[in-house]
Amino acid sequence: MSIYKFTEVLNDTLSYFLLGDLIALNNYKKAHQLPDNLAKEFTTQETGDRVVLDGIMIPLSDVANYPYTIIFNLSATPELLQPGNQLQLRQDGYILKVESGSIMLYTWWILNNFTDERVAEKIQYARAHQLPLIELESGWYHVEILGGQILQSSEITNQQGEKVTLSGLEPAFEFLITKAEIQGNCTADIFRSYRLESEAY
Repeated sequence: MSIYKFTEVLNDTLSYFLLGDLIALNNYKKAHQLPDNLAKEFTTQETGDRVVLDGIMIPLSDVANYPYTIIFNLSATPELLQPGNQLQLRQDGYILKVESGSIMLYTWWILNNFTDERVAEKIQYARAHQLPLIELESGWYHVEILGGQILQSSEITNQQGEKVTLSGLEPAFEFLITKAEIQGNCTADIFRSYRLESEAY
């Protein structure tokens, strides 16, 4: 399987999504003797920039408070470029290190108290509730992010008890993930805004 899609993904009312291997971030924290409160560390020191440039975490900032469709795409053909969808932004140049065999999209809250226990709980919860987590061979990856609106269909039951299919554009982020032979350098604009316009919200 090369395309994984998750719907109704929330940013937990904070204007960030973060992508990465939580185990790799925990190992990085220990190796650099960082505090459990990574949120404060990343917002008051240059460590936040460094962890992105080192390929441990990819931040999407200025994210509007919508439910999103999240796509992990391991193929060469972006879903957001398919007919009927609407591309609003595109940013390549990210690098990402996978150490534990999986990556996930998570929110800022976990950084407030980033401990072994919290990391294990978060991963277990994500697997149990089909949150945006996929298995990936450990190693280095190039990541490109696309944002926009994707055509989604949903089935509802009307007042007459009939099933009706509704279609509409939903805000979406798509991560194009490509295996890399070596680490490489992060050339992305790590401070860019990922705010999307949505017709649905």
